[in-house]
Amino acid sequence: MPDAAVPDSVLPDSVLPDPVLPDVAAPGTVVAPEGPVTSTEGPATSIEPVDAQVPAPLRVAAGWSWRLLVIGLAIYVLLLVVGRVRVVVIPVIAGLLISAMIYPTALGLRRRGVPRLASSFVTVFGFLILVAGAGVGVGFNAANEFPNLSDQISKGVEQVRDYLQDGPLHLSKSQLDDLTNDITTALANNRGRLVSGVLSGATVAAEVITGILLTLFATFFFVHDGDRIWDWIVARFPSGSEERVRGAGREAWATITGYIRGTMFVALVDAIGITIGLLAVGVPLVAPLALLTFLGGFIPIVGATVAGVAAILVTLVSNGLVPALVILGVVLGVQQIEGHLLQPLVMRRAVRLHPLAIVISLSAGGVLAGIPGAVAAVPFVAVINRVAGYLARSGKQPPAPDSCA
Repeated sequence: MPDAAVPDSVLPDSVLPDPVLPDVAAPGTVVAPEGPVTSTEGPATSIEPVDAQVPAPLRVAAGWSWRLLVIGLAIYVLLLVVGRVRVVVIPVIAGLLISAMIYPTALGLRRRGVPRLASSFVTVFGFLILVAGAGVGVGFNAANEFPNLSDQISKGVEQVRDYLQDGPLHLSKSQLDDLTNDITTALANNRGRLVSGVLSGATVAAEVITGILLTLFATFFFVHDGDRIWDWIVARFPSGSEERVRGAGREAWATITGYIRGTMFVALVDAIGITIGLLAVGVPLVAPLALLTFLGGFIPIVGATVAGVAAILVTLVSNGLVPALVILGVVLGVQQIEGHLLQPLVMRRAVRLHPLAIVISLSAGGVLAGIPGAVAAVPFVAVINRVAGYLARSGKQPPAPDSCA
């Protein structure tokens, strides 16, 4: 009979085999690795990236440089495109500015129950009739006063001739005759250029007529469907940015409307002041000069100066030196009122631009697009400045707290 199995628990410790344990070092002891020991000592080498070897100011300057180059190239291409289609761009901008001026009238009619289409027609064509009536009135005034003005100009030329003879220059009659003959000869020799200038003027007139028609269409649709057009534009943006885009649009529209209303008020004050001075002195062509002063008020700083110089020259030729000095004082007084009272109180909130920025904007707009560019330059820069400030402020606002927190 085979022996019965005995449990391990009853066997003595000397009978149990020794367990095979892995080589585990006690805490705090160091176990040498098996095999030959190789030395890992040697010179420490580290490879740094190339950017780390470039000074930080140079990296920042390079980053700014290429970004500014890209932005400048984009602006240059945009200006080229605008220059190619300026016959379309300028009327659209003019329509936008005019609609900002007359849109409150259409909005007031709609609030009184007038349908949208009827209010738009009444507002736009009422403005057109007002402008056309002012132009016709100024034209009739100029036509009626032109004969008297011709006589006064002839007397003025004679006074200038006498001054050149009897004044400090002491020019002789033969010298004056030679000067007159030289002017006549120069005009005769440049007759071809004058004819080509007339032909180019006809081309410009065709462009002006086309621009006026486009301006009327743009103005009507901005007044009639401006809010719908803006809603369509906002809907093209991602849903997360629609609110910021809509807010930027409100800031831009507030800037344009404030600029137009303020400029119109300032131009009206300038025109009234110059008109009072011209009527007091008895200068002809008061209505054309007043209209020129009013239109010149839409070109900040430069427009009022040019209109004032025109009024002074007309007064000098028609009425003489002393009345011209009086008109010079009136022009300077009106400009002082505009610069120190009207501009700070009326225009500062709407434009919010430094005078240097205004002058640079006017110069750039005039070089790129002539008088229309000078008119649109300041509101364009003011809109960019205000929209950029709004986007910067909205981007720095802290995020809304989580409702689940």
